[in-house]
Amino acid sequence: MKKKIEMKTKLAMSVVGLFTLTCIISPIKANAALQANKNPGNSDTIDNWLLNVRKMESTGGTLGLSDDTINTDLTSTTKNNLDIHMEKNTEYGAMAILSASAYGNQNKINNGETTTGNKTGIYIYLNSEVVAAGTSKTPVANFKSAIGKYKNIYTTEESSAKIGDAITETKNWHTQNGDNFWILGDVSALLRARSGSLFSYFGNYLNDWAHINKSYRSRAVVVIGNGF
Repeated sequence: MKKKIEMKTKLAMSVVGLFTLTCIISPIKANAALQANKNPGNSDTIDNWLLNVRKMESTGGTLGLSDDTINTDLTSTTKNNLDIHMEKNTEYGAMAILSASAYGNQNKINNGETTTGNKTGIYIYLNSEVVAAGTSKTPVANFKSAIGKYKNIYTTEESSAKIGDAITETKNWHTQNGDNFWILGDVSALLRARSGSLFSYFGNYLNDWAHINKSYRSRAVVVIGNGF
């Protein structure tokens, strides 16, 4: 990774019974936190995750600030130096790559273990974790309306994978070939930690309402800094 990332614990709180937040601080003075504790959390649809995680920063939300609401494109009505959103594939990828670094647990992480091998790490559950990633035709309303910074757009070609999303650069790490299936069609969404390891992925094909409305677990990302 080209940018140096400093790790420190700066934010300590729990969010909607899902995960405790572990923080990362970067040279641009923005603090990012990924939901991370032992509770595997709730399940919900992709559409609801996208909207409800954003609402956590609005008035009445878990970390809500006064006079702040969420627009239809998932932007905020005010600049409050806080940005809470459903994890993107690139954000999941950063966590996965760090887990295999000198700062993490370089052994294969089994279901329910952490990215560091101890309680300070992010708990991993191999249960098909949905991320805010799909194609330009993914049939999910809030995914379509969201501005670009809240989603990753891919094509059905694996060559559209992005640097740092732990797809091509980490392919088959700690897993078997059968655990890696790229986006299956234009109307797809992407699942991580499907099976085998936290590096596995599956391009779920949303070809009917049963799949679109299926519940999956996910995580929230909190970014604190200027300009949000």
